[in-house]
Amino acid sequence: MKYRAIIREAWVLTQENKKLIWWFAFVPSLLSILVGMVYFGYQALSLWNSPYIRKSADGHFLSDLIEKIIALFEAQPGLMVLGVVIVALILLAYLFLPVFTQGALIQLVAHIRAGEKMSVAQGISYGFNRFLALFEYHLFIKTFSLVSILTEVAFAFRILGPEPFRIFGWIFGLVIVVGLILTLLVTYSEYYIVIDKTGVFSSVVKSSGLVIRQWHHTLFMLLLMSIIIIRIALNILVTLLVPALVLAPIFLFTSLTLVKIGAIIGALVGVVVLYFASYFLGVFHVFAITVWTFTFLDLTREETQAVDLHEAAVHHEE
Repeated sequence: MKYRAIIREAWVLTQENKKLIWWFAFVPSLLSILVGMVYFGYQALSLWNSPYIRKSADGHFLSDLIEKIIALFEAQPGLMVLGVVIVALILLAYLFLPVFTQGALIQLVAHIRAGEKMSVAQGISYGFNRFLALFEYHLFIKTFSLVSILTEVAFAFRILGPEPFRIFGWIFGLVIVVGLILTLLVTYSEYYIVIDKTGVFSSVVKSSGLVIRQWHHTLFMLLLMSIIIIRIALNILVTLLVPALVLAPIFLFTSLTLVKIGAIIGALVGVVVLYFASYFLGVFHVFAITVWTFTFLDLTREETQAVDLHEAAVHHEE
């Protein structure tokens, strides 16, 4: 397997098919950033307001937050109803849209690599085609995801405190290891579901077998993708940090003099930063799916060829 060739070909396909980014990656990336900011912000504030972290905290962050939301409802019922509707729409889109676009992207990339010309309408059709199976798979696999496990660990720490956590911490460590192993084994499940049109359970079994048989290729590709992720994250961090350092004195000045103007400028900068961050994340999302689609196609083709050669040899001996 030629790793560099796969990554180079995937990057070329990503750059030559910008419509994949705008139609099937930009909005899901935007949603993931918005939901991620709220989710991790809540987890960080809950942990910070835990009495085990801050001795002065009362540990009632969630109840205090609910009370503030109820007070806002009573003070501004119309505005809060609008806010609830917007939040509900964002959550529904976050729940369904990434699954839909992922199925579309995998099929589109596989057909484009085969030399076929694809349209956005065909991508939407592909997204609907395997949506239910992919959605069922995502509901199943989220239970073992690293984010879910770390959320449970943080919740247990806030409830139990540091002392019991030290005693039973090895259980969480074991769960994390098992979750990582399961995540590795299901690396190709989505591609079996979308490309080979297998069921959820069958795709998990086939993916596990492929990972075990081709473990060296899979681990090497994971290592390469991890290095690429780190490099992209550093580039984005630097890109966002430089403007922040330039604009920080401006915000400080406006906050001391013209609060409203400072708030407007801050909101505009926030929108611009969110736009570029969503675009960069969308580019990497398409690139990552392309890399793994190519890897899946090459590995399954090699195995099919090996089986055909073996059967031909057995038939010749007979």
